[in-house]
Amino acid sequence: MPLKNIDKIGVSVVIVTYNGVERLKPTIEHLINQKDISFEWEVLLVDNNSTDGTADFVKKLWDTQASSCKLRIVSEPKPGTMYARQKGIQEANYRYILYCDDDNWLNQDYVKTAFDIISKDKQIAAVGGIGIMKYETGFIPPKWIEPYERHYGTGPQGKEDGNITNSKGCLYTAGAILDRQWLNLLYSKGFVSCLKGRDGKSLVAGEDTELTYGLRLIGGELYYSSKMHFQHAMPKQRITWDYLKRLWNSFGYSDYIISCYPNYFHKKTTKTFIVELLHTIRDWRYLYFKAKRENAQEGDKILLDIERLKGKLNALLFARQQFLKSQNTLETLLKNSRNAE
Repeated sequence: MPLKNIDKIGVSVVIVTYNGVERLKPTIEHLINQKDISFEWEVLLVDNNSTDGTADFVKKLWDTQASSCKLRIVSEPKPGTMYARQKGIQEANYRYILYCDDDNWLNQDYVKTAFDIISKDKQIAAVGGIGIMKYETGFIPPKWIEPYERHYGTGPQGKEDGNITNSKGCLYTAGAILDRQWLNLLYSKGFVSCLKGRDGKSLVAGEDTELTYGLRLIGGELYYSSKMHFQHAMPKQRITWDYLKRLWNSFGYSDYIISCYPNYFHKKTTKTFIVELLHTIRDWRYLYFKAKRENAQEGDKILLDIERLKGKLNALLFARQQFLKSQNTLETLLKNSRNAE
């Protein structure tokens, strides 16, 4: 179904949330404090099957604030951030959508800066910013976390500002602004997401990477701007070694499912199922016994690499249909793009 309002200039800030009552207050306040906005914009909250009264909480909070920006709340009952983000894409009233996670605190000029960058060039499909870890007050993070902060949806997305289409080649969607004209084109060419995203139980994500891979495949350009700053509020419960291991396990799972995209971009041949399975088991065994010999401890990257391979092995054995669906989507996009030339 074609998207509506893709020619209407403005920004729809889309917040996807599941049981976000404890996280949303500062997120909403940072949006209300946006400044120097001379274009139309709205905040669109997508309630992804919450059970804690999130929608009522946000409405009451918004009503106590003085803002010329309109708040709209819609529901997406199907669990999974991918479904909720798609709902935001469909329901948005403006050409550009800016994804603000329910724990993202956008700097005061974030919306303006994002709009200024993406609206200057029709070839830009998406622009990502830089997230900065915001730990709980009084919490002292463990020493091992620093090199892994970027795996929490933070950190720079390029060595310098500008076009990163052929360098990093993808974006995390937290804080990203996207052009719905490009999204409309992507869906019209047959794009189907093969990852549903996190649903309150599973940490498996990657649907944002998959989406930006798709935009890149059909000719859209990806940009990064260090001027787009936001804080990513990080509860201490997520700064544990066990959580980080689960996170890396999920990376291995999702990376394999959408591996056809980087393989295509880097002109790599996709291995057969048996070869991929045997190589993954071989690599896992090697790292497992190496970690045993070296008595690897909390903070040692080799333990995370083992988890990533375990996640990949899980996807190989139990998510084969998702992988094949991803490959089919890639082939469909390529075919339809060639036919349009």
